Amino acid sequence: MGEIGGFAEDAIEILEEAVEEMQRRYKLLKEHKAKDISAYKTAEVELDREDLPWRVLVLDEYADLTSDNEDRKTIEKSLRRLAQKAWVCGIHVIVATQKISAIIISTTIRSNLPVQLALRVNSATDSRIVMDEGEAEALGGKRRCISKMH
Repeated sequence: MGEIGGFAEDAIEILEEAVEEMQRRYKLLKEHKAKDISAYKTAEVELDREDLPWRVLVLDEYADLTSDNEDRKTIEKSLRRLAQKAWVCGIHVIVATQKISAIIISTTIRSNLPVQLALRVNSATDSRIVMDEGEAEALGGKRRCISKMH
């Protein structure tokens, strides 16, 4: 288990550390001529090869974390970098929010998150914001969701 934070400053620190770790891992992949973490992990065992565990960062209540404009800029800068390429080196990001708005998670970040998952939302507009298409507003019953993979 890793760090747990409840405030924007915690998220900023954790995201910045994740970006540094991503850069360090990219260097390791390059040194070992591995195209991604799977290739690195399945390559012939080398005595000096570091074990790289998979890491998952969860940003829950993203709308609250980014409610301050300065915090938003800093969080989005790190999150954008991670969303674009951290998966290659075994770092994955989950962003969750209950408040749906086109400005909560920028289009650039949304387009770099490979999977969208929506529970029932209030309107087709909300569904299009989350999923780029309608349908999540029509979900009925418990334990129902709609997902989309890029």
